[in-house]
Amino acid sequence: MAENLGQLEEIAIFPLATVLFPGGLLPLHIFEDRYKQMMRHAIDNGGVFGLAYQGDAAIGRETPPDIGSVGCVAKINAVVPLEDGRMNIISTGVIRYRVLGLRQSKSFIVARIETVNDDLEPGDDLNRIFDNIVDMCRKFLEAAQALDEPNAPVNQDLPEEPEAFSLLVASALPIDNDAKQTFLEMTSTQLRLSRLRPFVTSALSDYADRIRIQQMAKSNGHGRIENNPQ
Repeated sequence: MAENLGQLEEIAIFPLATVLFPGGLLPLHIFEDRYKQMMRHAIDNGGVFGLAYQGDAAIGRETPPDIGSVGCVAKINAVVPLEDGRMNIISTGVIRYRVLGLRQSKSFIVARIETVNDDLEPGDDLNRIFDNIVDMCRKFLEAAQALDEPNAPVNQDLPEEPEAFSLLVASALPIDNDAKQTFLEMTSTQLRLSRLRPFVTSALSDYADRIRIQQMAKSNGHGRIENNPQ
């Protein structure tokens, strides 16, 4: 799918106070008139739109993305029509894009874009960094899935390619959206993998404690260890 969108040059923009990564799931409830129109436009034009992270996005407020900002193309997978033109949509992040220009199209923004991938880097260095962190990241993702964390990957088959893997890990981290946007904008897989380590270490420790408490609760009815009577 990403390869097919590599030549995408223009896309309708949905500003939202969330960060979408390639491979991430994005459920939406569409009720504002301008975004009803935008989604109909997207459905009629390849079933894709651009998710643009805007921390100050709000109902009825115009928040166009900055020129040069990076977002994620979302592919619409399912649409559930509701009354008054409202709709529920399930979409998936596919590929990153950079905004080159903006134009107003009726009540919503359309951006001129270029798609974004990580830069080519020396294979030996990248493989070394990837090999040093991959097991810890897999344990983190498995723990997130076990705890049913909101951003845990749905698919059990994790990507083997370092760029896609690093983006998936970043999307699952329990960190604020500004930090996630920083990871999304990086075009060095090596740098992203290196910067992920302290976040993954912290989250994995927290998740391991929570899983341990859950297991104790199942065995004794609450989250603390019983003292053995003497």
